[in-house]
Amino acid sequence: MKQQIEKALKHWELPGAELLQRFRKDSPRLIFKVRAENGFYILKGIPEEKPEEVIRGNVEAHRFLGNKKGIAPRIFATRDGSFYVKENGFWFYLLEFIDGKTPEAAVENEEFLGRLARQCHSYTEYTYPTGLTEEKQEFYEWFREKAFKSEFNRILDGLPDFRKLDRCFIHTDLGPHNVIITPAGQMVLIDLDDAGIGSRYLDLGYPFICQFVEHDDKMNMRYRFDYAKAFLKGYYVDEKIPRPEYELLWQGAAYMQIFYMQCYGADAVDSLWRILKFGLEQKEALWEMLERER
Repeated sequence: MKQQIEKALKHWELPGAELLQRFRKDSPRLIFKVRAENGFYILKGIPEEKPEEVIRGNVEAHRFLGNKKGIAPRIFATRDGSFYVKENGFWFYLLEFIDGKTPEAAVENEEFLGRLARQCHSYTEYTYPTGLTEEKQEFYEWFREKAFKSEFNRILDGLPDFRKLDRCFIHTDLGPHNVIITPAGQMVLIDLDDAGIGSRYLDLGYPFICQFVEHDDKMNMRYRFDYAKAFLKGYYVDEKIPRPEYELLWQGAAYMQIFYMQCYGADAVDSLWRILKFGLEQKEALWEMLERER
């Protein structure tokens, strides 16, 4: 493993390069912190099973948000001017190491994330598509053996074709877990794996079930209305949210929760279904709070 990583590093100008630590050891991806004479870096290795188009999307997102906009880690060119290489079964690219910490889940941080989402959605010069699947059709093949299958299909029936809705630059997984706060107080976005042009409502809706439903090991759930309101305040500022847009936001929230329902193994599916149901049940209560506070 070490020789493999060191061989990959030779594609970049890194005098005195030394591997320091591996992050997320349980992941099939290789993520290493690297020290060189001229600073610290992150080397990411993605298994070659990922299509090159996906890797190119990761690279372009970092070049755009990092190198151009300064709100994500910069990406560095290899000796021959490319930004990624294929070596020993992995795609590798080299990123700036951002010194800082992951923010706590807090009202003020959710409001800032709302502003950051609005900022990303305002960019018009980026053209590379998101790596996120925006087509719901494949979900109809899921969970045929589950008792909730009919209700699951009814939820799918109510979701629009997001490919035909507002298109903009989206992160797809925007939350405190994908942010680093620098010592200077700047929020920097990380994990741009699926970032690119996609539906605004998927990005906007993502946290409303995936993040704002909290639960313990016994699946006792509560909804963080305070976080939801703060995120919306950051995104919309003083604008009133039109009801049709609010509906699309929640449809995006349902889509994103469904998208992740097969990501954590078969044992997690029933719990994720309960989270989906509980989250959707909070939609009207949140709307009523927003209306009262206007």
